[in-house]
Amino acid sequence: MGIETAAKPCVLVLGGSFDPVHLGHIALAHSLATVLKPDELRVIPVGQQWQKNAFQATTKQRLTMLELAFEDWQLCPVRIDQQEIIRSEQGKSNFTIDTLHQLRTEVGEQASLVFAMGADQLQNLHTWHNWQALLDVAHLCAASRPGFSLDISSPDIADIWKKNAISALEMRSRPAGGTYLERNLAQDVSATQLRTELKQHNPTTRLLVPHKVLDYLQQQTIYQ
Repeated sequence: MGIETAAKPCVLVLGGSFDPVHLGHIALAHSLATVLKPDELRVIPVGQQWQKNAFQATTKQRLTMLELAFEDWQLCPVRIDQQEIIRSEQGKSNFTIDTLHQLRTEVGEQASLVFAMGADQLQNLHTWHNWQALLDVAHLCAASRPGFSLDISSPDIADIWKKNAISALEMRSRPAGGTYLERNLAQDVSATQLRTELKQHNPTTRLLVPHKVLDYLQQQTIYQ
């Protein structure tokens, strides 16, 4: 069922391994939701990734962490979408382009579909399956981090990103095809480093993980 609203709907999509979900993810979603004012935030945890090793947390644990992290979210309705997990369990291909096509079918041709990513994902975008087709289906948003520049990305990515750059307002009114770089996000969190610090019981992790998620991690002894 598509999103029902009087105006053209806008769906903000946040994908990731969320192993674990951290405040960098929340900050990215919050920043983009503030400027785009979407009708829905769709959070999509990946299934088994072909580019990375197996997750340390189980699927159930990652889903529970996401539910806890977004439990108090107020900016718009939020849904934890398990489509990539389901496709993985069925042994099907699991690429971002597949996910966006499925979402496009669901929300309709006129809805603004916005896929959000971090700076590290943007820099690796040229390694994604059929990445050039992503803009045919959705807008692409990325958040920079301290020291990040498009000029250190792949030349193809930098060229396409600059060529298709539009404002958040334009992105809200079009179905797909635009790029937007959020430059005001100060959060720079590495999930790999975070897992190491959790294992070492580093007190700074309290500043990087939503408190409900941290309580759950400690109860479940994940990353110990």
